Amino acid sequence: MEIKEIDKETFSQFANKHILKNFFQTKEYGDLMQNSEYSVMYVGGYKDNTIVAGSLILYKNIAPSIKYGYAPRGFLVNYYDTDLLRDFTKAIKDFFFSKGYAFIKVNPEVTYATVDLEKKTKVINSKSEKLIFTLKSLGYDKLKDNLYFESLLPKFTPVINLTTYDLNLLDDDVKKDMENHEEKGIYFISGQKEDINTFYSYVEDKASKTIQYYEALFDSLKPSDMVDLLILNLDYDKYVKYLQKKYIDEQENNERINDLFKDDPQNTDLFEQKMTSDRTLNDISSDIALINQKMQENVLKETYGAALVIKHQGRVTILISGQKNEFKLANFKTYIFYKIIEEYKKAGYYFVDLNGITGDFTDKNPYKELNDFKLKFKPTVYEYIGEFDLIINKPIHQILWSTNKIQKEFYK
Repeated sequence: MEIKEIDKETFSQFANKHILKNFFQTKEYGDLMQNSEYSVMYVGGYKDNTIVAGSLILYKNIAPSIKYGYAPRGFLVNYYDTDLLRDFTKAIKDFFFSKGYAFIKVNPEVTYATVDLEKKTKVINSKSEKLIFTLKSLGYDKLKDNLYFESLLPKFTPVINLTTYDLNLLDDDVKKDMENHEEKGIYFISGQKEDINTFYSYVEDKASKTIQYYEALFDSLKPSDMVDLLILNLDYDKYVKYLQKKYIDEQENNERINDLFKDDPQNTDLFEQKMTSDRTLNDISSDIALINQKMQENVLKETYGAALVIKHQGRVTILISGQKNEFKLANFKTYIFYKIIEEYKKAGYYFVDLNGITGDFTDKNPYKELNDFKLKFKPTVYEYIGEFDLIINKPIHQILWSTNKIQKEFYK
């Protein structure tokens, strides 16, 4: 096999037809990363003048005259074809050795297991289990499996298959949150580049990227219709009317509970119901007062959330979202995810990638709130095979490790 550096159009034609096609292996992502600390190249593995494998490679110096590469979501190669994988790996090592590379980091989007959340067990793909041993034998250094977000890209990903997904099967509390959203005055509009500032104001506290990164992302992906910026608005006139109606209903419920509690003051269940109803009435009153104040200032609607969505080959990825938590009762975050699932299903997309979660499904998980939020949409959770360093120059790699160059680069 011969490795050739190829132009991004040739790479794109190959990548978009490959079974492992993904956003991180596109020319658009390469264009985006040109604005980062990385440089970008595209390579193809050729047999009999036909490209049979390839990759977008990000690269940078890690020490004077020493580079490393990164193939985000791994090389586009049939990992289960051992002969092809062996030939491609050898050719890649030879090609990049001559260019002064120490290693290439890969994190293939190859499923190692699916997670059974009810039983808290994994159904392991035996072929992928064998693949890990094959990769090790070919010179890929398997890095420590991460439980949280220690690697460059998430190891655990919740995905919804839109072709079979039924929103009616969600838990009642989720469906209840989504009821009457039009009556509540909550709606999406399509954002443009000038709305990036608004979007970023909701996510900057949890984003590791600058606003310039998201502006560059929008510029790189919009010409290919690969990105949607969704802005969530709230119409105050509709929302206050909804809350007023909700207050009347809750007040009737509160009076009913109070009457029952008077007859049975030792009933702890009734006491809990009474406390919950009292809190709900207080929350509704607080939200109504806040809206009335805004409307008195002639503010009739405002933006309360946003999401950046990547579209690629029938797959939608919720890259990042955020919301303002000004009201006590409005569940904007659930609405954002619910409507994305609903609308892109209607539009004929096949999958929604909810983006990463952790592999810790216990109550001690410091990211439990994040996990629980995404898992309430009942996705299938995939565990990928993990992160590997393909060692190109072993002596140099060992020097980089012994001098803490690699640790400083990746384990900050």
